[in-house]
Amino acid sequence: MAGMEGKDSLVRDSFILFSASSLVNLSNFVFHSFASRLLGPESYGVLVTLLAVIVIVAMPSLALQMTIVKKTSIFRAHGKFGSIEKLFRLTSVWFLVIGTACMLVFTAIGMNNSAIKEFFHIQDPALYYILGAISLIMLVLPVVRGILQGMQNFIGLGISLVTDAVIRLAFLYVFVNWFSWGVRGAVSTTLAGGLTSYILGFFLIAYIFRFKEDEGEVVTKTELFSYARPVFFSMLGFALLSYIDVFTVKHFFNSNDAGLYSATSMIGKAFLYFPSAIAMTLFPKVSESHELNRGTKALLYRSLGLTAAISIAGVVFCYFFPRVIIGIMFGEKFYAIEGIVRLFGAAIFPLVLFNVVINYALAVHRYAFIYIMFGGILLYAALLWFFHRDFYQVISVLFGVTLTILILTILSLKGEAKTVENGV
Repeated sequence: MAGMEGKDSLVRDSFILFSASSLVNLSNFVFHSFASRLLGPESYGVLVTLLAVIVIVAMPSLALQMTIVKKTSIFRAHGKFGSIEKLFRLTSVWFLVIGTACMLVFTAIGMNNSAIKEFFHIQDPALYYILGAISLIMLVLPVVRGILQGMQNFIGLGISLVTDAVIRLAFLYVFVNWFSWGVRGAVSTTLAGGLTSYILGFFLIAYIFRFKEDEGEVVTKTELFSYARPVFFSMLGFALLSYIDVFTVKHFFNSNDAGLYSATSMIGKAFLYFPSAIAMTLFPKVSESHELNRGTKALLYRSLGLTAAISIAGVVFCYFFPRVIIGIMFGEKFYAIEGIVRLFGAAIFPLVLFNVVINYALAVHRYAFIYIMFGGILLYAALLWFFHRDFYQVISVLFGVTLTILILTILSLKGEAKTVENGV
């Protein structure tokens, strides 16, 4: 009966986050549709590059969020709700300090000439100041989202994600169309959405302040950051795999082509990241089951099956209806990417499955995949540096490298499982 309940809850909770993710993706579709039309291909390419930088910078926060999810799941499993309250207070202070440091780094980049400015061909210092403010909010936001996810409050987490996306969309119209702030305004929407989402999330977890844990420190910095280390490297690696192609094209191609490829990347990722909700649901469930010495393989296989089914639907849609998607999202100025859009969904399919495997591996404390992933990243970057003749060559490298990483990771997980079973 317990196994059946676990399966039902995985489907139910995945559906909740899938619905929220669908709304987020729909909002992002509209966001990028308006942004591309308002900014044009060249400025839109700058926007997508900056959003990718935000994703990379947010990796420490995502790593720490996963750590909070892990600790919250364990405390929840043992009924230690006072420990969750103390976890919130401690991590909020630590992450605020880290976020402030990141903000100062971006401020320094904006004030001085740097290799980063030269590599991306983006010189406006104000954009780096805005990125600094975003990095601060991106490092405190995961505290509330991590607790929501760890408590398996997927409705609350979904509301937080949807609110963020809707606010970004609303302020895009205000900042770019009303105030004519261009790329500055488009990037600033991320700050507005993140801040609003944090405030809402804080109220959603406010009930934990009724509980207190006065005996000792429930979690130390060493304990928290020791687990955050493998999570950080795994999330950083996944982000690099997701955006190295965008960075490469921005550096080597002209501004117009970079904007066209950015549009292609957004279409593919929007369609295939729909099932990311399944990975978000999987992590706390596997963490709790692992803590209580229950089987976890069935959860992994079920999650991979659900993810593959949803992703294949996205691949098919991209292949048969590329002009429909391009027309709705970006308009006729971007019809030149029709051919590449047909294939891009299939190209990142291994990466979507790899996201599920990462969440499972982290939940059961198996980290060998990190070495495989970063070996693949070095290979990926080297291949793209030398082989970037056109968009088709770029996505061929993307597909080949990510498929290899996925296969080797699955094999390594099986090897680690056998080692554990044999008591080695």
